[in-house]
Amino acid sequence: MPRNRPCLSLEGVTRGLLICLLSVAAAVRGLAASAPDHPIDLFDTRPLKGMDLRNRENARRWWDTMHLLAALQGLVNRDGPQLYLFHTAEFGVETDVFWWEWYRGEDGWLREARPRETSDIGRLLTDHRSAFEGLVVYDEKVPATANLASTAAGVERLLPVRWDPSTNALHFQLTQTLGLPVKLWLVNPDGTPKFTGTGTIPDTGEASTGSAKVDAYRWAMARWLSTGRCGPGIGAYYVDAYWLRRPDGAGPEMHTLANHDWFIARRAFFFDLSPWGDEAPVDDPGQPVGTDKRCLLDVLRGLAGNLPGGMVKLGGFPPWPFKYTSHAGAGRHEPVPTEWEFTRLISQFNAYHEADAAGLGAIANASFHAHYPLKARYPQPNTPPTAADWQARGWIGADGRPTNRFFVGHYVGDYDAPSWLAKAVPAFFRDPARGRVPLGWAFDPNLADRAPQAMAYAYAHATPHDFFIAGDSGAGYLNPRALTVRPDSGLPPALSAWVEYCRPRYERWGMTITGFLLDGSAGASGDTEFAAYRAFSPDGLGTHFERGPSVRAGVATCPERDLPDSAVEAAAFIAKAAGRSAGKPGFLWARSILKSPAWYAEVSAHLKERHGALPIEVVDPYSFFGLIRRTVSVAPMP
Repeated sequence: MPRNRPCLSLEGVTRGLLICLLSVAAAVRGLAASAPDHPIDLFDTRPLKGMDLRNRENARRWWDTMHLLAALQGLVNRDGPQLYLFHTAEFGVETDVFWWEWYRGEDGWLREARPRETSDIGRLLTDHRSAFEGLVVYDEKVPATANLASTAAGVERLLPVRWDPSTNALHFQLTQTLGLPVKLWLVNPDGTPKFTGTGTIPDTGEASTGSAKVDAYRWAMARWLSTGRCGPGIGAYYVDAYWLRRPDGAGPEMHTLANHDWFIARRAFFFDLSPWGDEAPVDDPGQPVGTDKRCLLDVLRGLAGNLPGGMVKLGGFPPWPFKYTSHAGAGRHEPVPTEWEFTRLISQFNAYHEADAAGLGAIANASFHAHYPLKARYPQPNTPPTAADWQARGWIGADGRPTNRFFVGHYVGDYDAPSWLAKAVPAFFRDPARGRVPLGWAFDPNLADRAPQAMAYAYAHATPHDFFIAGDSGAGYLNPRALTVRPDSGLPPALSAWVEYCRPRYERWGMTITGFLLDGSAGASGDTEFAAYRAFSPDGLGTHFERGPSVRAGVATCPERDLPDSAVEAAAFIAKAAGRSAGKPGFLWARSILKSPAWYAEVSAHLKERHGALPIEVVDPYSFFGLIRRTVSVAPMP
């Protein structure tokens, strides 16, 4: 992907205002202005991504700037949309430019707003001075304090800044040039650590855990979480300032600082702790083994305790490119087992996560998008086919039973994260091949909290072959079995709470199918879980560990099978499965990840050209699960 010019140097700035960091992209220049209720500031961060992040000072500049802007966004946008960043891009689309132009054009939400382009952070801080009380200064040498600073930003209305006495650092510019007051120190004013992992934890009298990292989180829990000062039921699990030690471990946006704004706006508790209790984490190798995990469980217990009987939203994902996995260069656990262990644990504490996973994990402007005026209801754009339709197409006979064909349903995933959804929709919903093949777009309905505009756009632009179902595992990614089997939390079962959480979200988006109950390492869902899902997902469930299609607790189910990435190989996989079910109805619930409509059209073309003798039917998800319900005997899965 082409990069913009490098950021201007932080040196040589005028003393009256903070540096002019960057200019707004030409793509948004000259937008028509009109008299608005309030101006909307536009700021372009993309030139910073052109820096060589292997240079430590460049990485610090990138980190410091994004941390400050995300916190300012969260505070400024708390009550209305006022600050918008141009930051992310994917699939050849400038994501944030796309959504801004849609608001100004086709959608019309902000057609009358007056955009105010700026490249001057100092001007932003001056214009929005009433949004914050001052600064919170944190310690790069204790990376966890960066997450403490994000919590302080939301709870105490403070802007985070890394301690650095050099004159070209943001810390110096904010405190000396702009004269902003420091209201909270997470490092001693002389730069020595406040948290040392020895003695007692500052301000608490609690004995040190032997880890400066965990001491910092225990201090934060005592100050904000245990006192109920954080927003109830909101947590944020994002990589801390350890990123500065490995800034090239993933793409330049994978510090995921842009993601902080929505959670700061809602006073979330930020944390980054290992789910593994059998080894010390790579970012804190000297801690007593299991210290991170014990603290993680305490954080989860605190989050659940602040919302008794409710469901906890966690933004983020295990930071596997940087820590806690073998991929990060230390530790014996692979990334997927780490994801599964984290999910198993959080599910036991009534929490789901919006999986802003590396790759597409960065999202900007969620605090801005959250004000998008959604309608009360978004019906399924297309009426599901009826039995009469199935009979006309030859899928069922006069007796109402499925004919001897092999039915394929496409689970189009994985959209359990608003970061992935907001980037994929602008690309895939303008693909000219969309509409050639029936697709089950697996959009978790809770994503409307942080990417409502993407959900609305997709529904408004649906073709007759676009159907919307929930992804893993409903209104958020968790392990359903861990809502009933809970050895780590000891909390009472929460299936009923999950039903009450999912039901209104499914109803709002016209969803009645859950494409994937992702059981992971929590154990296979059973009739208890299936019966609970029947209350909001009566028309079908994609499953994880079942052996074949069935009807469980009154709901048609089918295990998912992952298709190969190559369209040719995917077609061959489908054909091989179809060959095994010759002479009787067969079913394949085919999962694929981040594939374009053109890819699905190519798979169908290969099925026709290379495997045309087989009776393969690609069907919509309603037909897929409806035909399973009508089938008496089914073929084994591949």
